[in-house]
This record gives sequence, structure tokens and C-alpha cells, in this order.
Amino acid sequence: MKRLLFVYNPNSGKGYIRQNLDSLIEIFENAGYRVDIVRIQDNFPPDGMDIVAHRGVKYDRVVCSGGDGTLNHVVSSIMKIEPELRPVIGFIPTGSTNDTGKSFDIPTEVKKAGKMVVEGESFATDIGRLNDQYFTYVASLGGLSAVSAFTPQQAKKLFGRAAYITEGIKALVKMESHHIILKYDGENVIEGDFILGIVSNSISIGGFRGIMGDDVDLQDGKFEAAFIRRPADLNELNIELDAMLVSKNDARGLAGNLVERFKASEIEIFSDDEIQWVKDGEDAGKHKTVKISNENKAVRIITGPALYNTEG
Repeated sequence: MKRLLFVYNPNSGKGYIRQNLDSLIEIFENAGYRVDIVRIQDNFPPDGMDIVAHRGVKYDRVVCSGGDGTLNHVVSSIMKIEPELRPVIGFIPTGSTNDTGKSFDIPTEVKKAGKMVVEGESFATDIGRLNDQYFTYVASLGGLSAVSAFTPQQAKKLFGRAAYITEGIKALVKMESHHIILKYDGENVIEGDFILGIVSNSISIGGFRGIMGDDVDLQDGKFEAAFIRRPADLNELNIELDAMLVSKNDARGLAGNLVERFKASEIEIFSDDEIQWVKDGEDAGKHKTVKISNENKAVRIITGPALYNTEG
């Protein structure tokens, strides 16, 4: 009999998973899986991740239900397993913004996502590494990047995406810049004062599509990166943010050289002071030196039909 480990966060989003837990188990069992269950809490790292890292190799599929942070913990645990032994990952998105679910074309309706877990096809996706930490879809620096990590959990549950926008506006008032040197793919160097930096492998960030361009490839071994220089005033900031939402890879002409965009497999960031980093919406600590590398096609995730025929 096939084996499936189901990891779920009962507090994710508005708690929808609790209402559908029995139905999901039935879906898994009807598909021929023997199901083991791990219930995790919101602490960091969550209880149960050692089980995924140490016993994951025994399962055909490791399925998790929760937000992007929950998936991050599961992926980070599975990355500790030898590449050839890593189980396929299934994801049932029940968080507030569900950026990863959008990228992998996974339905937000719990039962539909559950059926996809057992009926869908696996897709080899790139995974990011920030120093000694992993991220599934985004790592970011600066005041705005911390919004998703430090927005009160209760606000996320009640207001979802609106909570991020509200906290983002608050962050604009006290935003500070950081003098950094960027080195990517061994030879390209950029230096300046930046208020925000985003390194991602995702078509959606913070619930918004198109921020990182219109040719995002989840398995090309490269990140999409955007670093925003400090604006002179609020008007210039508005131009800057508008440019970020334009579905083009080079928005420099629209932003007056405020936005630096590039693709890279490896990025090094050096700063004069310790900068707050966030990965997949959760605290990644403060660092003066950061090395971000792309782990090409490191894990396989069950995806929706839009990605079935894109794998190279």
C-alpha cells in the first residue's frame, strides 16, 4: 500500500481545514494511500518538522495544508533528505494570500486541492537557499519585506490580503534605506541605497501577479530579482511602485532607474548594517552578508494542469 504523510496547520487562514479534515482523509484513502497525520502549531520551527525530515523518505507523498509558511517548513525539511530519496510534495493552500498555490495552479477549494494531490502530476521546481535557510518562492529585504512576517496573525485571519496592504502602508511611513552591494552570477555588480529587495521564483507575490515580470520560469535555475532604490519623495515612490506592477522584465525606463531588475542563479548581498530578511512570509533574521543560490529542480510538487506540459 502507498503511504502518505499529511501535515496540517489548523490555524492557517480562517481554519477551513478543520471542516474538511475527514473528507480529505477519505479522498487520500480512496486513492489507495495509508495516511499518517501530523498536526503542527504556529511556533517556529513548527512541531512535526523533524518527523518530515527523518521519516519523509518512507512516504510516497508528503502533503501539507496551510499557508506559504507551512509549505516552506515542509520543503525545508524535505531538502534535508538525499535528492534521489525525496518524496513528492502535495500542497493544499489554506493561507491568507496563497502565492505558492497561484504559481502551481492549485485550486483554493480544499476538496478540489485534495483530489489534485492524488490525481495530479508532479512538477520539478527550483528551491531557493538563503545562507543556511531554504525558501520556496521568495526572499526579501527591507521594511516592506517584513510586512507579511510581522502582520498580526489575527489580522491575517480576519482580513486576508487587506491586512498586508494595511500594514504595508504603515511601513511606508517609517521605511529606511540600506547601502548594499549586489553581486550576481559571479561578475555583475550593483551598488546603491535600496529600500526593498525581492528575489523570487513565483508568479505571485503578496497576492499580486506580474510584479516580477511576465516570463517567470519555475524550473530554469534562475531567480527573478528586483531591487528598489530610495526615492526622493512620495511622488517618485508612486512611480517606483507602479513600475513594479508593470508586466515587463525591464521597468527601468518607467521608474527612472529606481528599479534594478535581473535574472540570476546566485546572488550575494553585502550591507553596512544588519538588514531584516523575510522568506516565504516568515522571519529569516538580520544579516550583513547574504548568499542566495538556486537549487535547480530540487523538489517535486503536485501541480495543476497549467504546468503539466511545461516541464523540460
